[in-house]
Amino acid sequence: MSDSFGVRRTRAGSILADDGTDYQVKWDDTDEEELVPRGAGVHVATRGSLRFLALSDSRLFHAVFAQEPLAVVLHLLAESSVPLKVREIRERLAELGLRNETWARHGPRALAVLPKWPNVVRRQKGDTLAYAWMGDDLPELPSEAEPDPEPAPTPAPVSKPAPSPAKPIAAATPAEPAVPSAERLRRQMSAARSLGEVARLLTLPREFVAELSPEVVASALRRVAAEDRLVAGWLDALTASGPIGALTEELATARAANAALQSRVDELEEWWTALEQSTDPGAAIRQPGS
Repeated sequence: MSDSFGVRRTRAGSILADDGTDYQVKWDDTDEEELVPRGAGVHVATRGSLRFLALSDSRLFHAVFAQEPLAVVLHLLAESSVPLKVREIRERLAELGLRNETWARHGPRALAVLPKWPNVVRRQKGDTLAYAWMGDDLPELPSEAEPDPEPAPTPAPVSKPAPSPAKPIAAATPAEPAVPSAERLRRQMSAARSLGEVARLLTLPREFVAELSPEVVASALRRVAAEDRLVAGWLDALTASGPIGALTEELATARAANAALQSRVDELEEWWTALEQSTDPGAAIRQPGS
């Protein structure tokens, strides 16, 4: 909706009833109920969805894409009823209001890892591959993000009329609080109870796995080892530092002794050559290769 100065803002609420002509809406900011006619300025989206984020807070939507472009693309695929080509992904985000320069700056990071991301499947669509989300556990979108620098707005003409009032609304579906992906990854690893869970987390792209400390991974493996004999055997082998250390020292000593012996052999060969030349009467006139 727009105020008397033409400044647009979004007002969100929950749909309580829909008679086909009007929505009965309970507004988030006042808890008041109101009949809102269907119209071009009224949008419906599931609370917690990517579409809801784009409609309710455009600045946060751009900031989240700048920080977590892959998570935004995965949410877009999950909300789509059909697989999307790269061009269609860009077009859908543009429809949600994503600026071209924001896509150009951060989109390639998402596209670089999208084909090998877990639960993303590729489908042939015409003569080009398209992508679809087939998983259940989507990466969460940050609830806060550093704003992406915006281009300076073009001043509006003085004679431009104020937009007609409109009240974007959204259907109420509770959403879980979002956390940064790195923190979420650490939480998942700290809660992992099976080798499959640990393996899935460790096979994520390097930029995500780098957020895990060795202590967190070691702790997860110890928890799994309590019920998994295979992992327990791995840990026994990896932590057998005594025998491995002794063998390493013995090998180093043998290599040093071998190097010293080879050096001594080289010296003796040089002495023997010098001795032969000093006792051979024809050594002074002998030509190379004779």
